[in-house]
Amino acid sequence: MKHYNIPIFLPELACPFRCVYCNQFSITGKQQLSDIQEVKNTIDKYLDSFKEKERFVEVAFFGGNFTGLPEKMQDDFLKIVQPYLEKGVVNGIRCSTRPDYIDEKRVKILKSFGMKNIELGAQTTNDVILQKCGRGHTFKDIENASQIIVNEGITLGLQMMIGLPFDSFNDDLQTAKDIVRLGAKETRIYPCIVVKDTELEKLYNKGEYKPLSIDDAVEQSATLYEYFNKNDVKVLRIGLHASEDLNGTAYVAGPYHPNFAEMVFSRLWGRKFDKIDEKSDEIVIEVPKNELNHAIGYKGENKKKLEERYKRVVIVEKPQCDVSACNLQTKCKHQNEKSLPIAIIASDSMPNKAKENLSKLGDVVWLEPSDKAYPSISSHPDIFFFCKDERHCNSVIYAKNVDINLPPEIEVIKGEKEVGKKYPDTVPYNAVGVGNTLIHNMLYTDLSIKNLYGKISTKSVQLAVNQGYTRCNLLALDERNFITSDMGIKRVLEANGCNVFYVDPHQITLPGQDYGFFPGCCGLVDDTVVVCGALKHLKECKELRKFIRRNNMKIIELYDGILVDVGSIFFIRKTKN
Repeated sequence: MKHYNIPIFLPELACPFRCVYCNQFSITGKQQLSDIQEVKNTIDKYLDSFKEKERFVEVAFFGGNFTGLPEKMQDDFLKIVQPYLEKGVVNGIRCSTRPDYIDEKRVKILKSFGMKNIELGAQTTNDVILQKCGRGHTFKDIENASQIIVNEGITLGLQMMIGLPFDSFNDDLQTAKDIVRLGAKETRIYPCIVVKDTELEKLYNKGEYKPLSIDDAVEQSATLYEYFNKNDVKVLRIGLHASEDLNGTAYVAGPYHPNFAEMVFSRLWGRKFDKIDEKSDEIVIEVPKNELNHAIGYKGENKKKLEERYKRVVIVEKPQCDVSACNLQTKCKHQNEKSLPIAIIASDSMPNKAKENLSKLGDVVWLEPSDKAYPSISSHPDIFFFCKDERHCNSVIYAKNVDINLPPEIEVIKGEKEVGKKYPDTVPYNAVGVGNTLIHNMLYTDLSIKNLYGKISTKSVQLAVNQGYTRCNLLALDERNFITSDMGIKRVLEANGCNVFYVDPHQITLPGQDYGFFPGCCGLVDDTVVVCGALKHLKECKELRKFIRRNNMKIIELYDGILVDVGSIFFIRKTKN
């Protein structure tokens, strides 16, 4: 059934406050209050334009503080709708208003007139930001008004604004959580912009306010949309209504764009496509018919990104395909199935969801905390084991004072050194070996590892770095391509002609330490990078994904949470019968 709103825009006639960002005339394009005849004419005009017979129609009083109008004026506006309700050509009424202009008596009267939805301009649930923005009400007002509306059986909507002065995206996320908790079934996401003749314009001109960029606003709105969708809150609108004023002289700065919502939905599909890790020559993606343009992307951006990874990309519509279950089909010219590793060495401190998903990839040997090293690394595989050529590893060298408990089919070599509790006794096995190249602080490398490389070839190379925790800080995709969280390692490798991608370590969690290292979140097996956490939590996410895929590798994220340094994940294959 098609849903229609018949919008009746009211200026902020009844609002006693002026928020720092507000010039209501510019935002609504409305400067005078509609009279009764104008409301009737508007309803008739819209009803005449509707083509679908199966439809649900609401008259919506927007743009102002509806319940702040004189009660007689409210009643007059509502009475003009009654004949349409009685005829069944209009199915309900909705309005937007302020949370501090709601009381039980008035809500009961509104309900008696056929009011089915009330939207409150919450904007934020942070009292400090509410006060600094001049909202004139508190979070408690939002809570009280929400409870009254919900208790009366009227659908609650709570509107929010991102990028407000003095806030952060964490504040916006908390507002979204509060919207869900308060029982709202609808919301609108508006980015804060700077318009003329507002207090915010003065702050902006003095350099005291910096609005969100379009890209940041789109990214944040997409994240909020996903959150609301997951929690069954319908997002009625994303972005401000286009108006002649905002498209003209009223706009000063900030993330206003007539196609803002289209950009957000494009970004949402782009996120789906970012998770595709198929190694294919051709990829075919089926999407719902009404989502085809969003899937292709604003100005074709999603398809263009896919074409960087695949020779041929086809995005087609499938009428019966659900948005949450788009069907991915791939055609590969070369796709050799390989057996799973027989054993995976991993830290027992890994988050439970990540542990569950890792166990699906093979048999896991969970390392428990040991008294051989200090607590934050006492169960980390890369402290006690060295794995050469991790993508195709078939043997390990292990610390002399470790009780080995690997399956008998795995080839193991006992090292010469014991692991100790203080640096550098913690790092003899924390080296990276790939092909003919060994990378480590050679002052501390266990002799068994050095001897292994001495036997490999006379062409073996030892690259000395200052960082003793080399494997913690370095992931070798192959002999020429690396990911690191250490600038010193990056400089050494680049000086030797390697391609190195740097990930800021301050984004990585390591219990007991201020931060961890990205390579410590990772393991390698065949053509796949396995990560303990979701790359979306990294500021380098997009470029990192590109770097990995340029090296013909896929990504498995073990869970959707923050990235956790678990001391690397080692995949080892069977070599003995």
